[in-house]
Amino acid sequence: MPLFVSPSVKKIPVIIPHYRHADRLELCKQHLFAQEGVEIELFVRDNNVDNILYTAAINEGLRKFCYTPDHDYVLVLNQDAYLDPATLRTLVAFMEENPACGIASPLHVSSDRQTVTWGGATRAFPFGGHRSDPLANYTSPFKTHWANGACMLIRCETVREAGLFDKNMRFICSDADFSFTARLRGWHVHVVPGPLCVHALDTSTAGDNDELTLIKLRDALYFGQKWLDGGLYRQVAWEGQMLTELEVQREIAARKQEILYLQMKIATAGATK
Repeated sequence: MPLFVSPSVKKIPVIIPHYRHADRLELCKQHLFAQEGVEIELFVRDNNVDNILYTAAINEGLRKFCYTPDHDYVLVLNQDAYLDPATLRTLVAFMEENPACGIASPLHVSSDRQTVTWGGATRAFPFGGHRSDPLANYTSPFKTHWANGACMLIRCETVREAGLFDKNMRFICSDADFSFTARLRGWHVHVVPGPLCVHALDTSTAGDNDELTLIKLRDALYFGQKWLDGGLYRQVAWEGQMLTELEVQREIAARKQEILYLQMKIATAGATK
């Protein structure tokens, strides 16, 4: 697997939302401070005091680090995600060599280091789907539709263009939403094989917690209304309440036909000159 070589040491802020399980946070920090070829600046958002959940915690860190010229990249990391020593250096070097890459993530594996738990994104709605084929299949970097918020290195310039994570998705979906928004701005999202992220998957499941399950369902609903069914457009636009799905489809089809007609007209005019 390729190991990219960064030309210089970078100071990388690392944003970690922390909630309970101090032992996991300590292990996460141990892996961070063992990173090779980069300098770590740690920002732990203590949600034990006032549990503002994932997205708001991440946004506190993004505000702190991304709107000054002091940093080029910021790492978003779960407290139960443990990086191999060369992981951050490899991600930074890849992004240095690929300036169109706005977000890069390593492979996420289970504790046995053999089972891929996230090797790129599949579906985004209603809940994120993860590519998880055998580790041997991942030999070189590739684009993916969205990055897993358990471990994603983000270019600060991308945050300044795409904005913060959408606070209306408090716990899930905001990583996919941010990735989509960045991609619409022209940025690429990559998976970079090589050094791994061991993700214990302890803090992202709701289990029997009905309140957290409710939050996750509301997040998924908001994501769907934002990206899939036009529900939010109907709320915020003057003509929104008057639109039907069929009308929207007709308008889109009409614009496509107009574009096709003008393309043919321009091409014909150019051919006759």
